[in-house]
Amino acid sequence: MDETNELLEVVYQDSFMASKNLEILLEQIKYKDNKIKSDVENILKEYEKYLKEAKKSMKNHKVKPKKVNTFALMGAKMKMKKDVKNDNSDSKISDIIIQGLVMGIIDINKRIDNYKGEVERNVLDLCNRLLTFQQESVDKLKSYL
Repeated sequence: MDETNELLEVVYQDSFMASKNLEILLEQIKYKDNKIKSDVENILKEYEKYLKEAKKSMKNHKVKPKKVNTFALMGAKMKMKKDVKNDNSDSKISDIIIQGLVMGIIDINKRIDNYKGEVERNVLDLCNRLLTFQQESVDKLKSYL
């Protein structure tokens, strides 16, 4: 897989996992009175936009996205359910989301640095926009800690 396709795959996988986990999280706090809910919903909407954009770009490059690791998704789901059941405060929810965002930031940052001169400009722009969104989301969520 060339570098452009690999970066698209990273954006797809990260956005897919984040979207699924945020959906699970929102379901768990659906009937709770958390102030963080609207921020979580906005983050989810943004990740869904990145997922859609990555899918479209992958289609244009004639690349099929790899299946997301079901075990990783199930593990994250079980951990999140346990964590939120034990503590559904805005602070805890913020902490959970920030941890996921930071993992994404680290992964995409490494890839951008490794492939900067070797990928199509539009794909690099997509990665940089995702990175900026993740960093801004962390900054915003810090207010709940």
